[in-house]
Amino acid sequence: MAKKATIYDVASLAGVSITTVSRVLNSPNHVSHLSRDKIVKAMKELNFVPKAEAIARARKDFKRIGVLTPFFTAPSFVQRIRSIAEALSVTDYELITYSVASEEQLSAYLAMLPVSNRIDGLIILALPVKDEELQFFKDNNLPVVMVEISHPSVSSIEIDNIAGGRFVAEYLISKGYKSFGFIGEGGQPAYSLHATEQRFEGYIKTITKNGFHVSDSNISFHDYGMANSVESVKKILKGSDKPEAIFAASDLQAVGVLKAAREMGLKVPEDIAVIGFDDIDLADYMGITTISQSLDQSGVTAVDLLLEQMKDPFNAVKHISFQLKIVERYST
Repeated sequence: MAKKATIYDVASLAGVSITTVSRVLNSPNHVSHLSRDKIVKAMKELNFVPKAEAIARARKDFKRIGVLTPFFTAPSFVQRIRSIAEALSVTDYELITYSVASEEQLSAYLAMLPVSNRIDGLIILALPVKDEELQFFKDNNLPVVMVEISHPSVSSIEIDNIAGGRFVAEYLISKGYKSFGFIGEGGQPAYSLHATEQRFEGYIKTITKNGFHVSDSNISFHDYGMANSVESVKKILKGSDKPEAIFAASDLQAVGVLKAAREMGLKVPEDIAVIGFDDIDLADYMGITTISQSLDQSGVTAVDLLLEQMKDPFNAVKHISFQLKIVERYST
C-alpha cells in the first residue's frame, strides 16, 4: 500500500517551509500568490490529504457549511446569508462565511477550501468559478451549490438578471411612463457577477424595442455608496430632459433616489417614479416598487440542495430558477 503524503512531502516538493504549508491550509490569504500556487500544485501531485486527527482537533467535532460571498455588506447578500443561517439553525451544521474582497482572495479560497477539510459543503454566491476549480472540489469530495451563477456540473439557484431588466421596462411602459433613467454601481470587480450590467442590458433593449429612447444624460454608473447614488440622481433630475421614471439596479440605490427627490423638493411618484431590484426588507419598509428575486427562499433552497448532495453524492445535479416578479408599492 502506497504511503500517504505528509505535510513534509508537500513542503519538500514545493520548496517551502512546513510553516508555510500549514499557513496555506489555515490562513491562505496570508501567503503569497506564488508560494500558494506551488503548494497547491504539490498537494495535487501528491494527492495530499490533511491528517484526520489534525482535522478533528481543528474542527472540535463541529459540522460546518461554508458560504463564499462577495460584497458582504451589500443588503441582498446579507439577507440571503441570513436565510441560509436560519435554514441551518435546525440542523447540526454551523455556518462559516468567507467574504471575498479581491481576485487573489477568491483564488486562495478556491484552492484551499477543498483540501483544508474545514467545511463539509460550500455555497458560492455570485462568484464565477472555473471548470478546473470545480473539478478540484469534486476530486476532494467537497459538495458545492452555486447561487446566481450556474455551472452544468453542480446544482445551482439561477437568477436571470437580463430578464429582470426586461420586466422593469415592460412594467414602466405599461404604467404609461414615456421617459426613463437608470442608475447602477459601475466598476464591479472582474471576480464577481456583473449583475448591474445584465439588468441594464435587459432594461435598455426592451425600452428601445418598444420605440423609446434613454438619453445618455439619464444613465449613471456611479461608484459604490449611498452618497454617490444620491449625487448621481440629483445630476439626472437637474437635467433639461429629466426622466419620468428611474430604474435603480438595487433597492439600496432606489433609496438614494428617494433621498435625492426629497432633498430637491420632488414628490415620488408624482414628479419622479422609481423601481428597484432585489426586494430586500428595506424596500418594503420604504414603499419601493421592486423586482423580487426571492432572496429568502433561494437561500433556503440552496441549503436543501447542498444537504441532499452531501447525503448522496450521486444525486442528480439540479438547476432551479425562481420566477422574478414585480412587487408594486407606492414609488411608481
